[in-house]
Amino acid sequence: MITRMQKFTVEDLMRCILGLQEIEIRVYLELMELNEASVYDIADKIGKDRTTVQKALRSLVNCGLVKREKVTETVGYKYMYRTVEFEKVKELMEKLLDEWYIGVKEWLSKN
Repeated sequence: MITRMQKFTVEDLMRCILGLQEIEIRVYLELMELNEASVYDIADKIGKDRTTVQKALRSLVNCGLVKREKVTETVGYKYMYRTVEFEKVKELMEKLLDEWYIGVKEWLSKN
């Protein structure tokens, strides 16, 4: 029997369970620290270009991990982003992990 213990990080779990890419995880974690930020704020903080951060944020919004709010300014508007409560993210990961586990058990019983 193979026994191998490994400690998982939050990043490992987000990558594995949620299917996030490295840049999406980095943007998410940075946004958690900032509480609320614009694309430019995040891009400046992590040293990536605006379009890369914008693409990552779009993906995070589509996954339900980040919320976007339109803020009107004196000239035009901008979008501000913030993460959903981490408790909800943990619940989502647990749900997906449970579904995966059931699927694997079913597959194993058929083969």
